[in-house]
Amino acid sequence: MTDAYPDIGDSGARSKPATTWLWATVRLAVGVVLLAYLSKSRLIDFSSLEQIATAWPVTLAALALIFADIVAMSARLCWLFRPQGLHLSLKRSLELTLVSSFFATFLPGAAGGDLAKLYYASRENKGRRAEIVTTIALDRAVGLFSILLLPLLFAPFFVPLVRGVGALEILLLITAVLAAGMLVAFLLCLSSQPLMMRGAQWASRVLPGREVPRRIVAAIGAYRSSAGILIAALATSLFANLTLIAATALAVLLFSPASLSMKMCLVIPMGDVANNLPLTPGGLGVGETAFEALFKVAGLTGGAQALLCWRIWRAMVGLVGLVIYLRGMRRSVFDASAAD
Repeated sequence: MTDAYPDIGDSGARSKPATTWLWATVRLAVGVVLLAYLSKSRLIDFSSLEQIATAWPVTLAALALIFADIVAMSARLCWLFRPQGLHLSLKRSLELTLVSSFFATFLPGAAGGDLAKLYYASRENKGRRAEIVTTIALDRAVGLFSILLLPLLFAPFFVPLVRGVGALEILLLITAVLAAGMLVAFLLCLSSQPLMMRGAQWASRVLPGREVPRRIVAAIGAYRSSAGILIAALATSLFANLTLIAATALAVLLFSPASLSMKMCLVIPMGDVANNLPLTPGGLGVGETAFEALFKVAGLTGGAQALLCWRIWRAMVGLVGLVIYLRGMRRSVFDASAAD
């Protein structure tokens, strides 16, 4: 998949493979070390993971929830492509999302899932790479923004808990600042198109791929008249994150049933923020450590074990993407006849 990110215009410096794999190996090693530490501290019991197979009704329910999350993300991507004049059917978007989910789960890289999604979306649409890259980046940004927004929406229901735990107050404040920053930056991009276009024209004179900056700005501007699509994409992202809360709660039911509490609606989304930090592949180890700490401050147990269980369930769903990948996807995922 070496053509996955040819920098839109097949120009610019490419990362050296040796450096890329070295960094990926270091990040993976950090994740493994963190998991080993959690296991040695008896915060994770790998032997008890056999319950994933024995408690199959719970596992089936969790797999259904995770698949619902993937369907929601697929629908979001379909909608976000529409303002660019690109028609992506839900079926093709689902295949694309499942394949990218497989790579995100099993490829020890920085952004394996996004690279796979970009590769398949752009390989027969090289003339629209700027628009495709912009849309996929926006898709990721909407997902991240919804992750930041969710704990802020739940926080008013747990005011005594938040006020009683200083760490939660600080984390919520940081989350609010990040969410506000993302929102303001995006609104500025939409409302300051003339200024951004002047900046793009300057960048076109000093950067390779002269038309690329202007096309990216134009692609962002296409969403100025698509408020309904943006709102629907955000609402779908919030729904998808709620399904992941429910799936994680099922993992808590398996390993720490006494910890089942509505407080998980607050701490699980905050743990997801840490799990999405690109410190290790997929947040491996970092997410478990964050979940354990957040569960502890909320008076709960089993956070690390629950997230590890969720990872296994997610990997099981990701194997569907492997089947699609081995079977081979269509050369073009877009419906040319429906494109504007």
